[in-house]
Amino acid sequence: MMETGSAAAAFWEQIYANTTYSRELNDRISHALNSAHAFFKSTSGFKVLDVGCGPGATAIYWANTGADVTAIDHCASAIAALETRCEQMGIKNIHPLVGDVMKIDQLGQFDYIFGSMILHHLEPFQEFAAVLRRTLSARGKAFFYENNAASDLLIWFRTQVTGKFGVPKYGDKDEFPLSPKEINMLREQFSVGIEYPEMMFFQLASSYLFHRHLATEMKTIDNFLYKRKIGLRYSYRQYVELDALPEAQQLAT
Repeated sequence: MMETGSAAAAFWEQIYANTTYSRELNDRISHALNSAHAFFKSTSGFKVLDVGCGPGATAIYWANTGADVTAIDHCASAIAALETRCEQMGIKNIHPLVGDVMKIDQLGQFDYIFGSMILHHLEPFQEFAAVLRRTLSARGKAFFYENNAASDLLIWFRTQVTGKFGVPKYGDKDEFPLSPKEINMLREQFSVGIEYPEMMFFQLASSYLFHRHLATEMKTIDNFLYKRKIGLRYSYRQYVELDALPEAQQLAT
């Protein structure tokens, strides 16, 4: 479970305190935000919850759309950075909170919920899915930019090779890519749509095995597969789009 004071929280406190990680939007996050905004449609005047917000680049994006934003993260250094930026930029419609994402239902209900690379950190996941449903309003929507554990080959490589033989391992020791089983847990609570913004498969070989050499060649292969819609379900990047189900439909699932 992702809580303030946990080993994972300590890992991310160090990342946020000593790096510029997630302080600015990169191309992939910008694309995810634009896709989420299109999925939500208008957010001006609506309540948006940004879960696992980090130093708040995504929360600032939502604030600029006119939303009333609550931004929550378990890392105090990340929230402190967001508070400082809000003060410097004169942003009044972001409410930064240090807290446990597993308890977001205690914050009330929201029209829209957004998260970037957060779902795969959360356990027990089925419990979180129920918490998420209680947090979303009756006609609300949620959008998550996530990794993907659908490829057995990638998961074998992640569990058996990364962190050994000079192959780097990124992220905290407890996190694991979002699995198809967890997607099915979300389907018990929501109408679920999955989109693949890119094919990311062979590019991982460049990052992990070749010290970022052959990056252009690996990306060319992935782009070829993406254009022809070959193997997209195995891409390491996905968008998870959630619509709140009517209560009667939930009971029938």
